[in-house]
Amino acid sequence: MMLSQFRRFSPVVQLYWVLKYGTFLAQRWETEGGVNLYHLPNEGRGLFVEVGYEEYEQRAVVLRSFSSSVPLEDYGHGVQLPKF
Repeated sequence: MMLSQFRRFSPVVQLYWVLKYGTFLAQRWETEGGVNLYHLPNEGRGLFVEVGYEEYEQRAVVLRSFSSSVPLEDYGHGVQLPKF
């Protein structure tokens, strides 16, 4: 699935696709709470989706979706490589 196709889905359908077909990659924390990063495969590199928890509505929500690697830098601090 291409990013443009994913973004045309309603928020409920986006969340369904992420939780059913996505692979959890990482979590980061903000003042509002945790943000989970998922990867959805496609014929290319795939796309990434951030899912958060909306306290007021008490439900998971898609925060943003992207195919660029630039937003992945937000997760770099949590990666620990083995020592050689």
